[in-house]
Amino acid sequence: MDENSSFIATNDVGPIKTNVFGEKFFYNLNRDSFGKISSQALFEAKFGNTLFQSNSLNIIIGTDSGLLPLYLQQKGLPNGSRYIFIEPESVLEQLINHQLLEELDPAIVCVTLDEWEESAKLFKIQDYFYINSVRSFNSLCAEDDNYNAYAELSWHITEMLAQGHWHYNVSLGNEAFTIRQLANLADNILPAKLLTNAFQGKTAVLLAGGPSLDEALPWVQKHRQQLIIFAVSRISRQLKNINLEPDFIFSVDPTELSFDISKEMLTFSDRPIFIYSYHTVPTLVSQWRGTGLYLGSQVPWKSTLNQANFDGVGPTVTNTALSVAHKFGFNRIILAGVDLCFTRDGYTHAAGSDEHIAGPRFNLTSLQTETNGDFMAPTSCDLVAAINTLAIQAKAITATGCQIINPSANAAKVDNVTYMPLADIQLDDNPIDVTAIVAKQIAASSHRSYNDPVIIGELKRAQFQINAILRLAKDALTINESMYSAQGAIENYKDKRKLDKIEKKLNRDHRQYSKLVKRFGIRNFIKITKPFTDEDWSAEEAKEMGNAYYEAYRDGAIALLKLISDAIERAQSRHEETRDEPDFSQLFGQWRKDRSFGRAGLWRQNHPHANIPESVQTEFNELEDLFTSILSNKNTGHMAQAKNHASFPMLKKRSGLLFKHQKTQELKDLLSGLHKHQDQTAAVPYVYLLNGYLAELQNDTETAITAYHNIIDSEDSPLLQEALLRIASISINTNNVDNTNAYLSLQCLSQINPVYLPFYAEIVRLRGDAFAAIDVYNHYISQFPEDTLGQIKLATLYMENKIYDAAELMFDYILTKTPDSKAAIDLKKQLTYLKTLN
Repeated sequence: MDENSSFIATNDVGPIKTNVFGEKFFYNLNRDSFGKISSQALFEAKFGNTLFQSNSLNIIIGTDSGLLPLYLQQKGLPNGSRYIFIEPESVLEQLINHQLLEELDPAIVCVTLDEWEESAKLFKIQDYFYINSVRSFNSLCAEDDNYNAYAELSWHITEMLAQGHWHYNVSLGNEAFTIRQLANLADNILPAKLLTNAFQGKTAVLLAGGPSLDEALPWVQKHRQQLIIFAVSRISRQLKNINLEPDFIFSVDPTELSFDISKEMLTFSDRPIFIYSYHTVPTLVSQWRGTGLYLGSQVPWKSTLNQANFDGVGPTVTNTALSVAHKFGFNRIILAGVDLCFTRDGYTHAAGSDEHIAGPRFNLTSLQTETNGDFMAPTSCDLVAAINTLAIQAKAITATGCQIINPSANAAKVDNVTYMPLADIQLDDNPIDVTAIVAKQIAASSHRSYNDPVIIGELKRAQFQINAILRLAKDALTINESMYSAQGAIENYKDKRKLDKIEKKLNRDHRQYSKLVKRFGIRNFIKITKPFTDEDWSAEEAKEMGNAYYEAYRDGAIALLKLISDAIERAQSRHEETRDEPDFSQLFGQWRKDRSFGRAGLWRQNHPHANIPESVQTEFNELEDLFTSILSNKNTGHMAQAKNHASFPMLKKRSGLLFKHQKTQELKDLLSGLHKHQDQTAAVPYVYLLNGYLAELQNDTETAITAYHNIIDSEDSPLLQEALLRIASISINTNNVDNTNAYLSLQCLSQINPVYLPFYAEIVRLRGDAFAAIDVYNHYISQFPEDTLGQIKLATLYMENKIYDAAELMFDYILTKTPDSKAAIDLKKQLTYLKTLN
């Protein structure tokens, strides 16, 4: 029995087959892909030049029996690029045993899933991520997946790479963070550290935007006086709708979209405390009417301004709020709406949010996580990172005796977070006066006031240093440009010594601010470096590299100087705001420039007895109207993005992917979400499509064809191609070449989209009408004259029907365009031989 099992296992990939071009492949992996057409022709048709971009790391699922890496090597690898092929372990073993991966270039490796991360590290995947040059592909055998092992492998790698892209993009966020930090500088007055241990022994509930928030809010309202409420800013709309104001509200996101989803917080009273990262979007920070406590440092360089403070840990605002709650001294923290996963029918956020209003999300990936209710739920790459971070964070917090609870069965299961239903949570009956506690802590501290000249002085010192760096960078560019001759060789080594002196000045005299410029412009500096340099630099390339280096310095310095100049103006404007009779033109100009129109109302609120001239009053009213208009606008960029995630084209793409990989339960969940879409009329053909897919997966072809015919019968159906393709596929699988359904479906498809003409030609040929098939191929080639693969198929059809002169003309035409086409050369030799037999 064991011997038989072993024998079967070694033959899972099928027997080795050799095609007419001398290429060996495993039949069960590639079937007839290489039967009549060479691998070179197929690879060129599928990939074109996409696999030959320089300085790229290419992750490829499957090797096509070793033919794809061989093809790359024979074509010549581009400079600085690397290739990681990933195969199922059993396939890789057979490839090695049959010597199909021999003598590969060191820039190409073939590994299993367990080994790929180690290879990725050796190939410096981090560096490729930084220059946005990590790409993934499926080989032909992975696309077809006759072996039934490639689909999940492909999905897994896609998810891992998506997480990598997300992680490294976040780590390169320094430029955006610095921009926001300097924009917020004038408003970053009170550090969050002032409330250290202010709430020892108390219970906090942290409200986030996950779907389970809906089930928690009634309980929170009922126990409002017994809880201290922390809320992420994005749920402000939901809280306003039920007249519930939090005690603390949090934001960390630097993007404008964050303002779109959080702007309702600006309609709260001045009682809640706003706790925000130094890099939070300034339109939230500058227009907040209550007390604000910032996280992190005030300036992005070493300075006495940077008081001791809490860091704004991430990756999500929830992680930040949890960390702050612990540092504030709470000994029990209840997480509500902290799902870190989505509902199975595709809802990603609680009711009332833009995402929920837009409808279920149709572009969810295959990524899933286990919930407190012991079932699997869909999630996303960033939330997986948040789950892992939360588990580590919770471990550290709970080790101090603080309990973290999540009361939702629908939330992701997280280590060190206790699942406890709301009904089982016991609360202290004594009410808590948050306002009094906060006022006491802040009053006991010593902090600077708005008119402190230290900020402006610090900014001007940085301005002086960075101006010096800018001058050095400009000098270096001039020297570097003149240092080389017209032939690209270094002409004057004195200039080289001048550059060395400039570099020493940058690193010695302006060390701190030079580092700041580099950190700020890190993306431009990264472009200079390459993970691998497979050839020595020419003098011309060295010159270009030098220019790029000092241009990065120059451009970074110019951008920072603009930000610092703006920060000085903003600080001066804030000082002017403290006066009862300010320079209104200065204030209005600053508020308009920053789009902080809400400061007009705040100024009037803070100066109730000010005498405002009538002409000035008009502009105040205009600014306040602008602010009100922005707050009431629902057609935001974020809403458009949310609707895009719930769009029917997304649904079509995801449903096709789930069907291809036979994900029956996920298709049912998708159908459930579709039934809740706000536009049920437009959803009708998509319901038919999903029902058809599900019927096919349940081997109910009759029901499937009925569903697809319903799509065809619908007027102006957006899914006509999909329905025709499925009917054609089902019909062809009956192995009846006279099948009318297949013939008519492919005929219609070829009229809708000429890409389907070759498929129509094939079924016409199989039905015995070779000359009609030739006409169809000619029609196709007239529209796609660059498709060598189609031309080879037509020439082969000529040969099969003994129309040798036409076949020869076609091969000559192909070889005129692509004289190195092995397929055309070999087939023409066959043609010559056939002609001698007649």
